[in-house]
Amino acid sequence: MAMRRLLKERLRTPYAIFLDLVTRWSAGRAGLALVYHRIDHRQQDTESHLVAAIGSGRFEAQLRRLRSRYRLVPASELHGAVRARRRGQRMPVAITFDDDLPSHVRAAMPRLASLGIPATFFLSGASLHNPFAFWWERLQSALDDHRVSEQELRAKVSLAATPAGRGGIRGIASKMEVMPREEREEVARWLLQRIGSDPDDAGLRTEDVRALVAAGFEIGFHTRGHDALPQLSDEELERAMSEGRAELEEIAGDKLSLIAYPHGKADSRVAAAARAAGYRFGFTTSPERIADEGDALLMGRLYPSYHSIGRFELEVARTLRASRRS
Repeated sequence: MAMRRLLKERLRTPYAIFLDLVTRWSAGRAGLALVYHRIDHRQQDTESHLVAAIGSGRFEAQLRRLRSRYRLVPASELHGAVRARRRGQRMPVAITFDDDLPSHVRAAMPRLASLGIPATFFLSGASLHNPFAFWWERLQSALDDHRVSEQELRAKVSLAATPAGRGGIRGIASKMEVMPREEREEVARWLLQRIGSDPDDAGLRTEDVRALVAAGFEIGFHTRGHDALPQLSDEELERAMSEGRAELEEIAGDKLSLIAYPHGKADSRVAAAARAAGYRFGFTTSPERIADEGDALLMGRLYPSYHSIGRFELEVARTLRASRRS
């Protein structure tokens, strides 16, 4: 059994290379966007962490493999690169980051810069002036530090009303995500009281965003409130598209024409609101390739594998191959 697993692992990279070559020489026009969050020197367990950090060594290895095999472009150029691709040319891939995380500047930025790889950072701007942790970060901290019990949290969010089978931190987070904003913010304030304060380094400050811009990286919008947009009213949705945008534009020195929808969730109504607000490109987290005929305001993104580099390569290659149109 161990020998079979080892053989399977060793075959992943050559099979991924084969798929890439077949896809490249097809007439299909497709591309891919990847979405990263937290990068850390130590990789975290994806079961017990809502937003697990990917190890910095693994992250760099993924960057090197991507650079060697694909045409890496900023997210704003991805849709155009897909439409312009010709048979035999490398498939275009965009690397993106969501949320305002210190590791974007401390860990991701230097590695990207040293390898000459473009990337797009989708930010909310909620922590430009003061430390600020999102509700899921407070939830993680409260449970990790045993400031609250899971039982307390389940009662606080009335988890008994949710379908069975979603326990633990993920069940609580799923319930909080669909709460009305006022109720979710009340729970977030309660969590803050229990943990004492947000960490001093929580989020990204104005100078951090300027550092990303100065290094040549692209900035997109992730909305200030980070609400699941499909559940908002039309008025709330319109406000979410603009609240905090101008402040980030001033720091970035340019208009923000890209948006990554919070929690990766969007539908045709959300895309229409983004289009009306002047966004040219919008990204979900549907794990799918980007095709030339697709809606530029409903482009999917793939979460990178937390496992071996071979599995990462194969997941990328398979996702791109699924778009074949020859």
